[in-house]
Amino acid sequence: MLRHLADGRRISVTAAVGGVILLVSGCAGNSPAPDDGRGAGKAPVLRSSADLRLPIQDYLFSDAELGTVKQAMRTLAQECMRRFKVSHEFAPPAAPLGPRSLMDRRYGLTDQRLAGAFGYHLGERDPRTHPVAEPSPPVGKALTVLSGSGGSEKVNGMRVPARGCAGEAERKIAGSGGLGPVDLAQDLNGKSFHDTRADRRVAEVFGAWSGCMEDKGFSYPDPLAAMNDRRFQGKRPVPEEIRVAVADVDCKARTDVVGVWFKVETAYQKSLIAKHRKALNAALAQKNRQLAAARAVDSGG
Repeated sequence: MLRHLADGRRISVTAAVGGVILLVSGCAGNSPAPDDGRGAGKAPVLRSSADLRLPIQDYLFSDAELGTVKQAMRTLAQECMRRFKVSHEFAPPAAPLGPRSLMDRRYGLTDQRLAGAFGYHLGERDPRTHPVAEPSPPVGKALTVLSGSGGSEKVNGMRVPARGCAGEAERKIAGSGGLGPVDLAQDLNGKSFHDTRADRRVAEVFGAWSGCMEDKGFSYPDPLAAMNDRRFQGKRPVPEEIRVAVADVDCKARTDVVGVWFKVETAYQKSLIAKHRKALNAALAQKNRQLAAARAVDSGG
């Protein structure tokens, strides 16, 4: 499955040190909120979602921000390992793969040029055609120093910190809090996506889109069904996939799927944020502290 947010999945790289990547992935619960018809207003006519911004994104980390944190973690871990006179060759950062932003493909494919060239695939950013090389894992003393355990090990006469140099690096960036975005922000991001799919206004625009696709000879209940068609999950796009993708993007523009869905989801998220204001304010402060600490490391401060 492509790395996108179209199915409401919450995806966050919470640490990347020495080739050890912790990936938190899961789906938020689906419990549609009451639809009283307020808050959405007249939807703007929008053709693309890639550059849109939902309210909850203030509390999440962009790919660039995650990259800043990951680079700082690597730098701190390397400094820590040098203190123990132990070396390990860290894998260089991989080229960016997947959608170009948190919003890219959240509402399905919206770029007609990409549709005509790659169907639902991601072209040069498609992870299916760019396998990531597995880095060489640390061994021996390097593994002990990097990973540690309870803080009782000694290497070269020095006590290894709890959870090793990776743990020390994380504490310097995140303190006692978790690294990366808090679960609440990710959960609300997933919830608003799932809940708005059940909203009357979104369901109506899905119906209009489906009718448009029917006129072009394709039968799908909604845009995500087209994108997730099992026939289109191979390594390379197939001709039928490109035809469907081109029709899909055209029908989205004709029926304003992106404009309606984005406007409705924005209203849902504002309501959710208001209900969780105190916790989210704390999450934002935690995010800002992590980014400040990471930027200080990356700038040599």
